[in-house]
Amino acid sequence: MKIDRIKDVYAVHSYFYDSIFGRLYAPGRLVAIGLMDIKPGQEVLEVGVGTGVSLPHYPRHARVVGIDISSEMLAKAKERNVNLGLSNVEIYEMDAGRMEFPDRRFDKVIAAHVISVVPEPLKVMKEMVRVCKDEGEVYILNYVGASSRVVAWFEEKFQPIRQALGLGRNVDFGALIADAGLVIEHIEGVNILGMCRLIKCRKKGR
Repeated sequence: MKIDRIKDVYAVHSYFYDSIFGRLYAPGRLVAIGLMDIKPGQEVLEVGVGTGVSLPHYPRHARVVGIDISSEMLAKAKERNVNLGLSNVEIYEMDAGRMEFPDRRFDKVIAAHVISVVPEPLKVMKEMVRVCKDEGEVYILNYVGASSRVVAWFEEKFQPIRQALGLGRNVDFGALIADAGLVIEHIEGVNILGMCRLIKCRKKGR
């Protein structure tokens, strides 16, 4: 899916994202933030922050930067940020494939339900690695599909519709993570029936 198409799709999603996907994916986001074990003074980047549903759950002692390419989704994130008084949060409209941050800035980087949607997953992953500090952590939270053969068959047939709705496509996360130069340290199933995977990776130092 091209960038302009993604923008169009999420302009529509912004009207109902919180009530549907925000609630559906909430358990996994909470598990991810808990696993991150963010220390005072650390800086976190959330790629694809969307409407900012995760922002209130980050500890106030950390700096959090959220980016997204959808101005409509970000408008809701900024409104949430103001209403909740999240002074530790900064929000920017930015293409995850061409981030405007210096190398090795962030202690932790997370992309939740993003990698399977972007047109160039590896490019985004490499950007996440670039802006992460050496020995820093990169987290991927994403729908990976059903283990049941019957359900998987239906998912395969539904794939064109799923992609048209902006819900992503199938991605080989193992290969993608290896190609980005990361080392997997932890994997667990989250959300309904464990159909999403939370993957913790480490960026090795030079």
